[in-house]
This record gives sequence, C-alpha cells and structure tokens, in this order.
Amino acid sequence: MDPLTHGVASFALQRALFPRASWRSVIAIVVAGVIADVDWFSASLGPAEFLRWHRTTTHSVTFILLLAVAAFFFSLKTRNVAGDMWQGFSWMAVGLAASFHLALDVFQADSIGLFWPFSQRRFALDLLANLDPWLLAILVAAILFPELFRLVGEEIGARNKRPRGRNGAIIGFACIALYIGYRAVVHGNAVAALEAHTVAGEIPRRAAAFPDSTSPFLWHSIVETESTIDLVTLRSTGGEVTDATGVTTLHKPEPSPVLSIAQNSPAAIAFVKFARFPKATVVKETEGYSVEIQDLKDQATEEKGRAIFADITLDKNPQLVSSELQWQKSSSNPH
Repeated sequence: MDPLTHGVASFALQRALFPRASWRSVIAIVVAGVIADVDWFSASLGPAEFLRWHRTTTHSVTFILLLAVAAFFFSLKTRNVAGDMWQGFSWMAVGLAASFHLALDVFQADSIGLFWPFSQRRFALDLLANLDPWLLAILVAAILFPELFRLVGEEIGARNKRPRGRNGAIIGFACIALYIGYRAVVHGNAVAALEAHTVAGEIPRRAAAFPDSTSPFLWHSIVETESTIDLVTLRSTGGEVTDATGVTTLHKPEPSPVLSIAQNSPAAIAFVKFARFPKATVVKETEGYSVEIQDLKDQATEEKGRAIFADITLDKNPQLVSSELQWQKSSSNPH
C-alpha cells in the first residue's frame, strides 16, 4: 500500500482508538504506521538488495515487537514530563499502527515476509491494489465528514463533548471491513472460475486473480497449466464472472540442459523464492545462450516500477558464465 494511504489509515486509527492523544502522540502514531515503508530505499542499493530487504525486515512481526518495546521504554521516560505533551502515547498505540500497516499490505499482491527472520515464507491475499482509490476515499471521508459536521454544529451553537472524530473513524473502519469482505468474495469467485475451466484442453495447475488499481470489478488473472501460462482479465460483480478479455498465452520452454543450468544459478534461485509466477525465456546467441526469468505477476498487475528479473548467460558448452538480478525495463515482455 502507498505511504499516503498508510498515513491516513494511521491517523484514522488514532481518531478511533486514541482520540485524546496530544499532537506529539498523533505524529508518533502516524510515523509508526508508515515507517515500515522505509525499506523502499533498499532499491538504491540495487535489485539484489531490494529483493532481499523489501517487504521483509520492516514488514515482519519481529519489527513490530521491537518497535513496541522501544515505544514502551520511551513512554516510561515521558511519564515524568510535565503537562500533557505526550498524552495518549503508548506502546499499544504504536504497535497497533504498525500492525495495521502489515494488515493492509498482506491484502495486496506484493507478498510480505511476515515471520522474517524465522521463516522465508511470504504472504499475499491479492485483494487490494498497491494504490486503492476506494480504500483511500473511505479513510478520507471518515476523517473529513466528522470535521464538517463539527463545524456545522458550532455554527448553530451545539456543543459536543465526545472525542473529536471518533465515531466517524469507527464507521470508516466498519466500511473498510465491508469493502475488503466484498472484495474477498469477488476474488474467490474469480479464482474459482479460473480453476473450473480447462485451457486448450489442459487442467489448470494453479491460478491467481490480482486486483485492478481503479475498478473493484476487474481482476488481472494468471492460469498455469502443464505447458502454458495464460494471462486474462476477468470482470465480476460478486456473482458469476461476467466477462473474460485480453487472453495472452505464453508457452513454457522445453526442458533442456541449458534451462536446468540456468534455473540452478544463484540469481535464479534467489529470484524464484520471491516470484509468484516465474517464466523463463531461453534465447540462443552467437556465443552461447541467454536466459531471462521474469515474474508474470508484474505483467499482470502492470507493476513495473520496481520489477526485477533474473538474467543468466551461458556459453556454448553450456556452462554458466554469469547470473545476476536486473531491473525490469517497462518495454520488456516475456515470450
């Protein structure tokens, strides 16, 4: 999820659960809800380090626990501060804001290493886009509408002693729960439709449906069979799938010594641990062979800003010459 949505979500969380927090505490809660995205700067270290650190260390339960412990000791220190400078600040507020960040991210297609460093398994529920305008609109409305009603009440002389914005934030979170629940139902129907149909006479091995960035009814889907990986866009409004368009069929390369050596290279091994739907392309060159392994999830979701692929080179023998991770160019497409 984008940092703006995380920041607004953390502010709404503060309104709902810690409405009397001082402005310093509000800033601390919002920062706790956004700080996990600091791992984005690992991209400056190159694709290999980005693959290693992005959505792992700071997107783990371990990081939340460390953050909560640090907040606990800080809260002990601030108890002796005069006045209400840090009113509402607590390890619980910081921990909940950081946890809500992980909860939103696990609903996306980009997986997170929830149990790093104890497990390499990554989690993704494929329900929300990286930038979901509907979710952001719900959060903004939950914050702004109570302010509007408060201004109207002050104009007519009404006095409200209830915590500022609390009810609106609670209603907003209820709407978010309904929205995500609806998307879960539609997503389940889309995946079930993909798995229920054969593709060119072949039974699907696995299938996935990824959310569209603007429409909650469109799903960019992938179906893998014995010999192909197919990309298709589905439309579903909650019941049966009503439309399937843009079908693209990509054939898997035939098994060969070249492919086997490439798949066992260091870059390929590291990449496949991360990729959702890896697809290899083998090209015979003058001096040997080049092999590229891409994640078709990036093509299906059109998330190419930080897409990575494994680039492997072999000589004529064939022997491994080089293997490294590269940034995916936006114009590059698998064959």
